[in-house]
Amino acid sequence: MKKYLSLLLLSLLFVACNPSETALGDLQKFTERIEQKSDKWSEADWDDAAMLYSEIIQTIDRYDYDEEQIREIGKLKGRCLAQFAKHSFDEGTKGLNDSFIELGGAIEGLLEGLGK
Repeated sequence: MKKYLSLLLLSLLFVACNPSETALGDLQKFTERIEQKSDKWSEADWDDAAMLYSEIIQTIDRYDYDEEQIREIGKLKGRCLAQFAKHSFDEGTKGLNDSFIELGGAIEGLLEGLGK
């Protein structure tokens, strides 16, 4: 048992000291956070998230990864970008909806002004 515990601690130490693995772990954690908690974020939170995402990607770009890691990075990036796109779409839809409501009001006002 001590042998396995020693191997586990040694592997954890290796991962903790490996900055490329740390960067990949940061992207994984960020992805989980944006998927689980972003529905409660303010616009300032989204701005902070965009900056953090950019920093994580810049860090990842400094290192070399094997094919499996590159594929995982791509999947994580895609999941994050999907959340950013969904937020942008939701905000755009809200703005579009407000525009239609305002347009409806303008038409009502125009018709009232014309006496109809």
